[in-house]
Amino acid sequence: MNLLAVSLGEILSDVGLTTVIGLVVVFFVLVLLTAIFKVFGTVMSRGEKASQSVREPAPVAPVAAAPMVGNTQTVSSTPEVSNSIPPETVAVVSAAVACMAPAGKQYVVRGIHKR
Repeated sequence: MNLLAVSLGEILSDVGLTTVIGLVVVFFVLVLLTAIFKVFGTVMSRGEKASQSVREPAPVAPVAAAPMVGNTQTVSSTPEVSNSIPPETVAVVSAAVACMAPAGKQYVVRGIHKR
């Protein structure tokens, strides 16, 4: 096929037809997937409702408290922090340090500063 012999209108009509077919296929698959997920959600929610109505709640047995592991001693000193650091951040950093400390060792957060 000689491209010079083909007019611009014929080329654009082929390109337009390909584009329209591609868009139709993409949106059809999108609608099909949406329908599949909605049906799947409906089926799963019906299964949950049926299983919830059939089951009786199990009696709650008292649970013994888990043994304390790691650092259980309280420290009364407050760390030195800059004004822009919220107290929640100080609590999170202190809890992370306490969790990472090996058993029997105690670490103290003396200060938290932004850089």
